[in-house]
Amino acid sequence: MKKSPFLLSLFLLPALLNASSDFSERMKARLREVLEAKDSGQVGEGVDGYLHLREGGGASVLQLVDSENADRRLLFADLASKTGGKLEEVARQFSIGMTSKAKPGHWFKTSAGNWVQKP
Repeated sequence: MKKSPFLLSLFLLPALLNASSDFSERMKARLREVLEAKDSGQVGEGVDGYLHLREGGGASVLQLVDSENADRRLLFADLASKTGGKLEEVARQFSIGMTSKAKPGHWFKTSAGNWVQKP
């Protein structure tokens, strides 16, 4: 049975985040700040795999979102290249993983553009 490259990417994600690439190091370095912004409700995850500004963020939170998303694009491209998958599918699988690991109270933007909060 042939394994899906997208499912394989889910298994590779922890290993890649532990790799010593520049983008993974930057993502690890800002993780605490991203979690604080999620906890405060200023940002949320989208079904597209990217972080989205919600409300009350200001310039520093916008910069955080932009920096995180730039590195996520690099991560998704790297995973897609290594698994033979499409970048959009890798990003969607990442989103699914982020949703399942999220804390109650974190926000998610649906494909229709609505915000929902994890119970």
